[in-house]
Amino acid sequence: MSKLGILVNTDKYLEDIVGVTEAAKAVGHDVTIFMMDDGTLLAQDLCDRLSGEAQLTYCEHSASLRQVSDVEGATSGSQYQNAVMMHEADKVVVF
Repeated sequence: MSKLGILVNTDKYLEDIVGVTEAAKAVGHDVTIFMMDDGTLLAQDLCDRLSGEAQLTYCEHSASLRQVSDVEGATSGSQYQNAVMMHEADKVVVF
């Protein structure tokens, strides 16, 4: 089983992110999503749509600058979690 990392740094591709995640899960891959910059604006939508499908983390600093907080279903973290995702993933997709 492969590990897919998805880095989300824009709020433009919600449906694409959901589709890639669901497709990867359908063939047995683990999926980790890290949201930063404007990607944190999708945090709650991604949690609502992908609960149980992916490990979801967002950059607390980026989120606070965009008045995003207390996202249910995601872990608030830092760029450290992004680095861990990059290290552990077999492939990384960036949106």
